[in-house]
Amino acid sequence: MEAEFTVLENTRIGKNILNFRRIREKKASEVARHVGLSEAAYTKYERGESQITVTFIQKVAEFLEVDPLQIISASPSTFFENVHNSSILNNSNFHTFSTTSEEHLKMLNKLMESVISLNERMAKLIEGKKVN
Repeated sequence: MEAEFTVLENTRIGKNILNFRRIREKKASEVARHVGLSEAAYTKYERGESQITVTFIQKVAEFLEVDPLQIISASPSTFFENVHNSSILNNSNFHTFSTTSEEHLKMLNKLMESVISLNERMAKLIEGKKVN
């Protein structure tokens, strides 16, 4: 049986999907086409009006090149703060952070590498593989 989320979680996750789509500068119609839905049906997910499934999250995450766990776990009220410090920005054109300190930049890179490593370990645990 496929995992489903409550209405409250649907709203939160839908908002996260909307925010990630905007960061990636994609149109709702593009994502809808990828997941096999009409634009109207897809936007109901973004508004939290449709039950969001794990399969749906996986398809959206694949298209937007986002870690599915980010979609589930990000908090909409602090979304941009959370995402700013995560690996999502690593491969995107969404660059707003600047620093004057080389040391600060090195620390941020190390933090991003740690997040990526943690996500890889979590994925292995979810798949039931041995983690080193």
